Amino acid sequence: MTKTQTYTALDVALARLAVHPANVRAQNAAAYSTTSVQALAANIREVGLLQPLLVQETGKTQYGVLAGGRRLAALNLLAADKGAKDFGPRMKVACRLVPGDAPVTAALSFSENEMQAPMDALDRYEAFAALRDDDGLDVTDIARLFGQTERSVRESLRIGLVHEDIRAAHRGGKISLETLNAFAGHPDRAVQAEVFTALSGEGGRVEAWTVKRALDARGVRQGDALGAFVLEDYRKAGGGIAPDLIEEDSVLSDPGLVQSLLSRKLDDLAEEERARLGMGWAEHRIDPDWEALSAYGRIYPVPVDLDAATQARVDALSAQLDELAEAHEAAEDWDAQDRLGDAHETLEAEVEALTHAFDAQEVETTGVLAVWQHGGLRLMPGMVRPEDRTDRGPATGGTGAGDNTAAASPKISAKLASDMAIERTRAVGLALARDPATARVYGDWLLLGNVAQGLVRRAEQSSLRFQAATHAPGLIHECASAEDPGAAIEAGHGVVERMLFEHEAGLPTGWVDDQDDPQETAFARFAALDPVERDRLVAWAVSRSLEPVAGDAVRPSARTAVEAAVLPDIRILWTPDARLFGRLTKPDLLRILRDDLGLGQKADTLAKAKKSEIVEKLAALFAAPDATLSDAQRAAIARWCPPGMATVVPERGEEEAGEGDFAETADQADEASLAA
Repeated sequence: MTKTQTYTALDVALARLAVHPANVRAQNAAAYSTTSVQALAANIREVGLLQPLLVQETGKTQYGVLAGGRRLAALNLLAADKGAKDFGPRMKVACRLVPGDAPVTAALSFSENEMQAPMDALDRYEAFAALRDDDGLDVTDIARLFGQTERSVRESLRIGLVHEDIRAAHRGGKISLETLNAFAGHPDRAVQAEVFTALSGEGGRVEAWTVKRALDARGVRQGDALGAFVLEDYRKAGGGIAPDLIEEDSVLSDPGLVQSLLSRKLDDLAEEERARLGMGWAEHRIDPDWEALSAYGRIYPVPVDLDAATQARVDALSAQLDELAEAHEAAEDWDAQDRLGDAHETLEAEVEALTHAFDAQEVETTGVLAVWQHGGLRLMPGMVRPEDRTDRGPATGGTGAGDNTAAASPKISAKLASDMAIERTRAVGLALARDPATARVYGDWLLLGNVAQGLVRRAEQSSLRFQAATHAPGLIHECASAEDPGAAIEAGHGVVERMLFEHEAGLPTGWVDDQDDPQETAFARFAALDPVERDRLVAWAVSRSLEPVAGDAVRPSARTAVEAAVLPDIRILWTPDARLFGRLTKPDLLRILRDDLGLGQKADTLAKAKKSEIVEKLAALFAAPDATLSDAQRAAIARWCPPGMATVVPERGEEEAGEGDFAETADQADEASLAA
């Protein structure tokens, strides 16, 4: 375009407007989604349409919007809202008409969308401050006007609490917007100025991370775990608070007092627990040295005899726990799962208190440690000082890696146990299908056991009766094609299922198809297959006969021997993922981190997090263990399985020797079954 283009102003009914094909956002549906334009619609509802749409005729009565598609989407959203007065399909919309012969219409759309410069944080603060100070609007009014949350408005206004010299430095390009926002994290202007002067005097550019580090040492945020923990005592002690527009971002400005109160509270809590349990001493640690604490020992509560009334109470609580586990399994959102998980944890603690107690002869030499780390409190009763230890077994380090007690197993619902048995059996079946030699021996053994029971008294009963088991994810013909085995796989399926489909898609199927020669049967074509291909098909068929069974239900038998041969470690094929972790309770997830994986610090850090965040972290940890983990932690992650999933090689002493690799005892033979 070399000459200035002029556009005619006109009003067009909303119903006659649509996005022009040349609009640069025409193919970006997300830009026009309800979520994307809600704030804009709220603003137009309050102040009206401030900028006309740029349009071009696309028909006798239709106009395409070259620039202003989001405004059009917002107007349509308002027109559909019966509560929005004066908005509807017939409303007139201010437009500017681009002549039909105007060249490079896409350039017009790009120019309006790209050439506009959005306000930065300081511009936004000044605009909101003017609305507040000059127009008398409060935070609620401003939020409604611009379709924002009240918190986002307060965050914008908080820039006004930044010292004027720091704001001027941002205006002058000396500090970034990120650095400006870092200064806004502390509401005390005097502290901001001191930090700014100190960092500026060191030479170089003032960076956001150096500002945050310096300000963190000048107070504790009220909304942080530490601030919330000591807040009530801090106020009683008369500690100073630098107020912020967002209350939880106010700062407790006396770090020394905060630390003193923290120590006092930890001592009080440890002493309260010591007195309750009758132990000998109480201490506290803040950000402890776990290596030093590894010299301590620890005792744990042991089961106690219950009277009839207590047993009845425990039975009632156990029934409630089962109901909560089923409800947790059926819950459809994270918040509901968190609530049910918290309730489950409370009842578990009550059952533990009723059924277990510390040995009265040991408690006098033990004590309670109150530990504060990563913003969380942890009470550790039963600790034994190094000088009081009589054992030389592993001591607790507080991370779970050295606890001398077995970790509590996750609560597995009946539905989850059933699903895990299916997943486990699919993995074993996949491994068996990949090992035709073992599959052939196993198939022959099962066939012999079924047909000649009088001859082979110790053979297992089998489902290998010319029908596939019902648990397998799909038959060969269910795949869309050998070229696209993933076509039949839903997004929710796991890695094992995908590998099963891929394996099945690679099996020979041409022998099944009808041929032109009516004298040639499918059997003849099957018999004519290369022996290797035929063995692959037989191995697949045997693998499909396996009935679902949990690992802890498999006794020494042909089944266990086959599993040991083809898949001694299920983690070769199967990895715990978000599908599994999402079905466990939050307390169980934290126990897995702390007790099973030896990641106590990570568990403490995530203790206040939502369950969805913990699930995400665990899934990522198993998918790609962090390089910073110790060898022991990485090994724990590599071997961890939930109860019932592991494929464990049985001890040799548990099998009856002399009957071959697939032998079992005579007593077991009477009850053995693949579906056991």
